[in-house]
Amino acid sequence: MGFGQRVMETRILMEVEEMIRKVRDEQGRPFDVRTLTTSCMANVILNMIFGYRFDHDDPAFQQLISDMHCITSNSLFILLIFPVLRFLPYFAKLTAKLVRADQSISTFVNDNTAACMEVCTFINFV
Repeated sequence: MGFGQRVMETRILMEVEEMIRKVRDEQGRPFDVRTLTTSCMANVILNMIFGYRFDHDDPAFQQLISDMHCITSNSLFILLIFPVLRFLPYFAKLTAKLVRADQSISTFVNDNTAACMEVCTFINFV
């Protein structure tokens, strides 16, 4: 489980340093801290999963965050309670949007997992 190791602490501190740098770059101007916080938290989690961090400006990374926000929105809860609503036009569009977001997330995870597997395979052969 990694007891006694400071791997997690290092990853979190790396993102905290990045967050502080981004806040300083704003030079006191107002900005939406939710985006920065979400990106940093997602980066810590993805760093644990894939073993590397993503650039905050990476379009695939930002799309993943957007898709996760779409899936975790409150509208999905309504469809889970009342599944018959998915046949109404508004909810049919919402369902299609949720399916696209789910496919996009699956593609992101599969692509990055494949990249990790290539690195692991290469390291094992060396």
